[in-house]
Amino acid sequence: MPELPRGGLWLDPCAGDGAIIKAARMLEPDTRWRATELREECAEVLSAIPNCTMEIKNFLTPSALPAELADVVLMNPPYRLAQEFVVEAMRMARYVVVLLRLNFLGSDERVEWLRAWPPDVKVLPNRPKFRAGPGTDSIEYAWMVWDSTVLRASGTVCVLPSTPGAERGVRVRKAKVAGGAKRGKKRLIADSNVGPDTGVAASVG
Repeated sequence: MPELPRGGLWLDPCAGDGAIIKAARMLEPDTRWRATELREECAEVLSAIPNCTMEIKNFLTPSALPAELADVVLMNPPYRLAQEFVVEAMRMARYVVVLLRLNFLGSDERVEWLRAWPPDVKVLPNRPKFRAGPGTDSIEYAWMVWDSTVLRASGTVCVLPSTPGAERGVRVRKAKVAGGAKRGKKRLIADSNVGPDTGVAASVG
């Protein structure tokens, strides 16, 4: 598993409202950022992030390499375009770190590419949450890391430590157990409220 450089220039090519950048800045506030986003309505919030330059464009549109390549690409791309984002990001930086569903690894469509470019996989033990309301995403996720300068036969797999409930914004409420002889007995139910912010801060750092 490569050790990511501290500081330098990092790029989020599908930055959205900047959730990943803001979370990463909690760990490395001096890192310079370049944010790319397709939606114009995100321009104002991205422009307000300190030490971050912003561009509204389609990252996948062919273009010349920037004058300064990034040290790291860190992103949560649209799942159906994830491979295309990774391939393009590998032109822009040595290290490419991507939040992806674990089932990204099981695909006939991607098998030859994944065998040629196997990532290191850092499994999240706690499912992330991307929308308001109770509950989390229904699928397991991992941070997948590519080193664009290294050709190899396999990657590594590790399971990250659990993020404490307080850091994930876990809300604990009481509910009645339905059915059975113990009807009416109270139990504790934890509704994880982890979002991209806390997920990145706890997992990538």
